[in-house]
Amino acid sequence: MKETRLRLTVLGLFIDDDQVLMIHQMTFPEPDCWDLPGGGLEPHEPLLEGLKREVKEETSIENFTVEKLLTVAESFFPEGENKILHTVNIIYQCSVYPKPYNLKSDEAEIGPKGIQWIPIDSLTQEICSSRSWQALQTLKS
Repeated sequence: MKETRLRLTVLGLFIDDDQVLMIHQMTFPEPDCWDLPGGGLEPHEPLLEGLKREVKEETSIENFTVEKLLTVAESFFPEGENKILHTVNIIYQCSVYPKPYNLKSDEAEIGPKGIQWIPIDSLTQEICSSRSWQALQTLKS
């Protein structure tokens, strides 16, 4: 039987003027793709506190509104020999006003394309993380 590691994450889907706030993710399990800002919860950390901490760490956005729980996206990734990473991603629809453009992060996981507002129509399954793509599909349904 394969050993399974569970990772619980919280992410924010920010949309403004038909653009989505995305980060260029460079780490396992889906490197070099566009992903939503957010990340893993700390032990004993409430969901919304974790979301606010992660969004601030990855984008420098501190004041934003959590509008609603959008979806829960689940994935399984091979993680070495006989190991599986099971991710449970809790994704909230969020908004920020005014729309920030000077976004920055000290996080090493963010790649050379940085943090961008990307037109929603230009995002495809091939360039998005599986969890961000699932969240975008939820918007369309």
